Amino acid sequence: MSITRKITPFLLSALLLITGCRSHKEAAQTARPTDSNAQPIVVQEPVPEPEPVYTPQYYSSNFTASSQGITINGQLRIQSDSVIWGSATKIIELGRAKLTPDSVIIYAKVMGRCFRGSYMDLYRRYRYRTTFDEIYQMITADDAERQIAIIARRFGIEAEIHLDPWKKVPSLTFPFSIPANVKPL
Repeated sequence: MSITRKITPFLLSALLLITGCRSHKEAAQTARPTDSNAQPIVVQEPVPEPEPVYTPQYYSSNFTASSQGITINGQLRIQSDSVIWGSATKIIELGRAKLTPDSVIIYAKVMGRCFRGSYMDLYRRYRYRTTFDEIYQMITADDAERQIAIIARRFGIEAEIHLDPWKKVPSLTFPFSIPANVKPL
């Protein structure tokens, strides 16, 4: 009887281990239907929705600025929330500007000078504090002409500005080449 007392706990432990350690596959299987017409139950996992693809929008507008008898024409191009490009002409191209959320490039072609930097660098150089979002909101606002004229006055320029309505276009380029030997603006 003493052997039975020693073997019984061992046998109970072994039985618990054997019956409790079945694989997940056995536990997850569905019971087979006994009826020959019954269809097995199929559980499908939900299909994750695809990530939305960013599709940029492109807009273009022409402008005219007049000050002290001089009229300058130009063009503005926008890739929604990422690039603002502008070009000004008076018979020949006078300059270009390209603004992104983190950088500013202004190329005064007729002067052979260029400014490259961040919005903080722009503030340090010209004492004009702004951000890409502020400029984007300003030029796309309903009263953009008035807002641009106010900024021009801040720099001592009285100008009359006319901005054509923005046109949505399928695609745009933002050309910007600067010669290697330009001086800082």
